[in-house]
Amino acid sequence: MSVVTSSAAPIPEKDLPLSYARTLSWLSFVVILLTSLGLSFFISNSARQTLLTRQEDFAHLLAQNLNHQIYQRFALPTLLAYGRIALRQNTQYRRLDEVVVSVIHGLSVQRLRIYDFSRVVAYSTDKAEIGRPGLAPANVEEVLRGHSVKPEIIAAIPDWQTPFHLPLQPGTFVLRVLYPLRGEALRPGQDPPIMGALELTQDITGDYEQVLAFQGIIIVMCLLSSVIMFGLLLMLIQRAERVLAERMQKNRLLENELHSNEKLVSMGRVVASIAHEIRNPLGIIRSSAELLQRRADKTDTGTRRILDAIYDEAVRLSQTVNDFLDYARPRKPRQDLVDVQLVLDQVLAFLEGEMKRVSVGIERGDAPGSPVWPAPIVAEKTPLWVRGDKDLLYRAFYNILVNGQQALDGPGILTINAWQENDVISIAVRDTGPGIDPALLPSLLDPFFTTKDGGTGLGLPIVNSIISSHGGHIELDNAPEGGAVVRLSLPAAEGEVPAPEERETPPETGGDQNA
Repeated sequence: MSVVTSSAAPIPEKDLPLSYARTLSWLSFVVILLTSLGLSFFISNSARQTLLTRQEDFAHLLAQNLNHQIYQRFALPTLLAYGRIALRQNTQYRRLDEVVVSVIHGLSVQRLRIYDFSRVVAYSTDKAEIGRPGLAPANVEEVLRGHSVKPEIIAAIPDWQTPFHLPLQPGTFVLRVLYPLRGEALRPGQDPPIMGALELTQDITGDYEQVLAFQGIIIVMCLLSSVIMFGLLLMLIQRAERVLAERMQKNRLLENELHSNEKLVSMGRVVASIAHEIRNPLGIIRSSAELLQRRADKTDTGTRRILDAIYDEAVRLSQTVNDFLDYARPRKPRQDLVDVQLVLDQVLAFLEGEMKRVSVGIERGDAPGSPVWPAPIVAEKTPLWVRGDKDLLYRAFYNILVNGQQALDGPGILTINAWQENDVISIAVRDTGPGIDPALLPSLLDPFFTTKDGGTGLGLPIVNSIISSHGGHIELDNAPEGGAVVRLSLPAAEGEVPAPEERETPPETGGDQNA
């Protein structure tokens, strides 16, 4: 796992180039919804009108058939037999009723009336209505004059309340048709005489309810399709915004990293130039101090102490200058076969004396989950081969172990685990110190960032640069059991590895070495 040291603030949705698409999607949804509703009402009203037209045509045909049957089977025979029509006579009424019933039998006829010229009910399927005035509709006058009138629908409830009263009760919607009851022309070319007005009412509640159901299905399907289309559109916009936000975030990170790299490159040039100018006179100071130290045997103790301080500070400054140069001008690593275990053993051999002096113990392990134990640094271990530069890896491991020893600030234990998992070599170094402040974790790999008095802040950045140049990653964290832990990951070497007799062996004792 790598540590990202640069970060960018999240991009607000309102700042995204596609943020206007949300408004566009809502407008599209409203347009689609209104269009769908308008189309659904148009289709459903067309279906309703078609149904009513069919019912009206059927009612007209039925009225014409009744007119013909009444004239042929009742009016004409009654006039021949009785000389006049008098429906108050039970015989004539029953005869007319038989004709009417035979015609409308099995049809959805709710009521049938015949009005005379005095607007009184002369015949009705309901015998109690015969002779009653005031039942004729207002436009019966036109029918008695021989005019045809448009059928009308009589509704018990308003149309907009219909969906709230489902299922509808019988008789809620009734179709009423008025038709002039005609005889036959007495002479050719003469208009047929008007015998009365025929009122036919049909209960179309069932058909009307089917139209409402059809209309409801269309509206629901249109609404559902609109919602689905809007949902898909909104999902695509959100996904596009998310992808765009991620790309913009990456671009900002890359821009920040580029700016940081540009600053570091500029700083590196300046530092390298300054360090190069300091290095030569510093070397003269160091060699001169060392020469004076050899001649200082006959001088007083105070002079000897000053010369020692000059030499020590010259060495320290020389190391600082080397750090600046190493970071400002990193070298390209070689691609040799290197055993990570062997490099660790060599670093530990060099640091053994210093570790014992400050009472720091070393524990070695072969896997992250295995118990660790104090072990001689020359013990036989499984080789872990990587492709890289042994000197640079030595420098990286050295810096990590020295940082761990300094973090203890006294007696403690450094635990080193190295293992291979698939094609990755992992090294974990944990100390038993106080750990790292979580707030400082993102900044520890930044150059010149340090928490030590007198530190240059280049130790861990140099380690990060070395490990990155080998195709690896570095991660800094706090161990669950306490203390800080540094995890390194390097790609394992591919291909042949050296034979055992060709491998190097670590030194058995440590000494002074300038890493």
